[in-house]
Order: sequence, then structure tokens, then C-alpha cells
Amino acid sequence: MGLNRFTSLAVTMMIYAMVLSESWWSCHGCLDEERSALLRIKSSFNYPSGTFLQSWGKVADCCTWEGVDCNFTTGRVVELHLSSIREEGLGDLYLNVSLFRPFQELQSLGLSGNFIVGCVENEGLSLICMLLQFQQEKKKE
Repeated sequence: MGLNRFTSLAVTMMIYAMVLSESWWSCHGCLDEERSALLRIKSSFNYPSGTFLQSWGKVADCCTWEGVDCNFTTGRVVELHLSSIREEGLGDLYLNVSLFRPFQELQSLGLSGNFIVGCVENEGLSLICMLLQFQQEKKKE
């Protein structure tokens, strides 16, 4: 009976240790594919000489980056808040929407106020382009 009680106590303590351990229950950060895509988006928005989102890339876990929200179960990006981050002096932006392909769980994408005037042709995701054009037309009204 003493051994059974000791085994039960040891198992219980191991379970508590796993639950309390950050490495067992929390997100380890975003996926490499999505981290790379975010850095490409940053470069695209900063071209030719912008300085927005300088904090991106300083830490590996892009779930902690400014404007990025992740699903902490899957580690995938679910929201990108990128409104009004592009500097006006950089001029108009033709968005390459294929940059957003890796984000399989993306549910919200904020891009307003970034001087987007259109999309790069033949880059896929034409629905986003149509929505951006519709948004631009509504602003003109």
C-alpha cells in the first residue's frame, strides 16, 4: 500500500509540474513560415527606405511582435493590425497580396491608411485586391 501511495503522489507531482511548466501549455511562438512572411511584409511596406515596425525580428517569437496576434494553441497568426504604419513619404504602395498566403488561420487583416493604391498583378488572392479597391472607392465618396 505504501508503494502505491508513493507512485500516486509522484504521478500527481509530475502532472502539476507539466501544467505549471510554461513549455508544456503555452505557445512556443509562431511558425517559421509565418515569421518569414511577416519579415517579407515588413520589407515590402518599408520599401524603399521606411522604418516602421523596427521591433519585428528582434525576438524569434513573432506572436509577441507589434500588431501580430496568434492562436496560442496552434501558434498561427490570426490577426494582423497593420493600419496606418506606412510612412507617407514612401509614396503609393502596390500590394503583393501573395505575401499573406502563409497565414492559414488569418481572420483579421487591417491595412487601411497605408497608401495602398492597388495590387501587383498575377500575384494571387484577387479577393483581397477587390476588397482593397472597394475600400479605396468608398473613401473617395
